[in-house]
Amino acid sequence: MSRFLIFALVLFGLTAHAHHSRSHYSNDVVEVEGDLVAVHWVNPHVGFTVDIANENGEVERWRVEGLSNLGGMRRAGIPAERFTLGERVQFLGSLSVRRPRDFLASNMLLPDGTEILLGAGTEPYWANRAVGRQSQAMDEGPAVDAAAENLGIYRVWSGVPQGQRTHFPFTQAAIAARADWDPINNFAERCEPEGMPRIMRNPHPFEFEDHGSEIHLISELYDLTRIIYMDQTEAPAGTVPTPLGYSVGRWDGDTLVATTTHVSWRYFDNIGTPQSPDVEFVERFELSDDQARLDYTLTVTDPETFSEPAVYERYWLALGAEIERYDCTVF
Repeated sequence: MSRFLIFALVLFGLTAHAHHSRSHYSNDVVEVEGDLVAVHWVNPHVGFTVDIANENGEVERWRVEGLSNLGGMRRAGIPAERFTLGERVQFLGSLSVRRPRDFLASNMLLPDGTEILLGAGTEPYWANRAVGRQSQAMDEGPAVDAAAENLGIYRVWSGVPQGQRTHFPFTQAAIAARADWDPINNFAERCEPEGMPRIMRNPHPFEFEDHGSEIHLISELYDLTRIIYMDQTEAPAGTVPTPLGYSVGRWDGDTLVATTTHVSWRYFDNIGTPQSPDVEFVERFELSDDQARLDYTLTVTDPETFSEPAVYERYWLALGAEIERYDCTVF
């Protein structure tokens, strides 16, 4: 078998719960093979450096990025020590159309026939021994007895790849503005901290902490903390806009409702859709009766970006996770 293999597998879907924009990767799914040079055990996505021979037999050094973050690999039970430098490996994924020798991988095949699934929701491809199904623990249900712990919302919540629903009625002006987006040179690729609402639309866990008149939302993503002021009904006069904005909260029964204004973050997403300084977010965090699931509804009002209020829905589970240092690294 040659070191460089490409198979046109257009019908084979590459799924990703992405942090970075994937717009500079082809929709075609291909296979590459080479020698493992380095393992990059970093956030926001684990990665590998691989030496691959081109069609002329010349060895070229490639950057291979996995779909998963450190938390996902930890949940899947895959340590960095599982990989041996110098061994011949194969990857399934997509080539970058903007950056040479750059590859986005969903599956990895080791010399002993073990297949590593590098992303949540990824299915085995080579039909060998597959490990790393990151949604397995989530499919089996919560890993803790949340009802017995009786912590309410004040715990670490783990994101899941399933169950996200969106209603994003973008204006034509917002769609047209994406033409100025650079998929190679942008805040996500540079590991720059993001603002609202991106901070709530990512696969990393977060934790609620009770601070009396304040609720702190501690996100693993970029080690950021949002403050929700529970003793106020609106932002004070003269509030200076920030990327995370100013959030005031209230209880609707057992549901936490937070309204956020004064947001200076320019983007609604990671593909260049803009949002205006007048954007307003209303979030509802609804705890299940057994306290094991937290349902989330985000309503966005911004006439410059949406023709009517936009809605984003998802949920988190109580899986006994811990918040780890993010320490975003570009490799």
